[in-house]
Amino acid sequence: MDTETTEKIVARIKSAVEPAREVDDRELRNTFATHLKQVAARPEVVPIEFDGRRLEVRRGGTLLRAAMKNGVRLMHICGARTLCATCRVVVESGDDNLTQMSGAEKFSLRWHLSISPRTRLACQARVNGPVEVESVFPLCGDLPNG
Repeated sequence: MDTETTEKIVARIKSAVEPAREVDDRELRNTFATHLKQVAARPEVVPIEFDGRRLEVRRGGTLLRAAMKNGVRLMHICGARTLCATCRVVVESGDDNLTQMSGAEKFSLRWHLSISPRTRLACQARVNGPVEVESVFPLCGDLPNG
């Protein structure tokens, strides 16, 4: 390797290792305060039925978050990144009360051969109204409180 190439590689490594730019604390506080005001301004609760259990969830949250927050065990191996499709649910009713399917969600479902229009990923489907869903890969038992 010649000296010029080595210097370029060293420069790229140094630029990648340099510390990230400073974050303005005031800007971060204002953004956080704005977000809190938005959440407090819309405390709307939506009733859903998940695997036969009646839950109350916040409008706009995902089905996966609703399940986890209410102690319903639902597999999600990839950590809600639209990759594994283990959080698949079948929408029994209220599919019009879920957000539209994103391109990534459609791709993931096609990749995992779940082509039914009633199948959704719980990590991506956001609740806008009452809905009934059944998980495709249910787990046994409840999550511990704490």
